[in-house]
Amino acid sequence: MRNTFYKLLKLTFIFTAVITGWTSFILLTNTKFSLEINDLITKMYINQKKFIFNVKDLSVLLLKDANERLSDQN
Repeated sequence: MRNTFYKLLKLTFIFTAVITGWTSFILLTNTKFSLEINDLITKMYINQKKFIFNVKDLSVLLLKDANERLSDQN
């Protein structure tokens, strides 16, 4: 189990390093796809920010629901 987790972690790290290096190279060399790649990266960060806010909102709603259920039981 630990060995499988280690291999998966290693694969994830290598994949991330390759994608990061490749993306950096493309953005630094200003190819015809640089603008599209830059737009996509911007969209990824915006979605990541929205995801974090949505998780926060979900947590608040779950806490409200739990408080309501506990107060109804008492």
